[in-house]
Amino acid sequence: MSLTVNDLQQIEAIFDKKLPPVMSKLETLESDIKEIYKILSDLQQSVFTDSHFEKLSLNQKLLALNAELLSAAKQAGISLPRA
Repeated sequence: MSLTVNDLQQIEAIFDKKLPPVMSKLETLESDIKEIYKILSDLQQSVFTDSHFEKLSLNQKLLALNAELLSAAKQAGISLPRA
């Protein structure tokens, strides 16, 4: 049994309707995965994973933590109050 021209046209119509939404979702997923990798990379560079952090003075630790907090707030789109 072979497909007729009409059969092929119907199959093509189905793909034309279904493929664009699937491609859009795949592109969205790809973008989300890239963003997750960026966030993970940023976290790996944070002071919390810095081996020298424990050697810092209390003042230096607080300044580093404040910088991390400001950076995290910026990534989250949050404006922190300033004293």
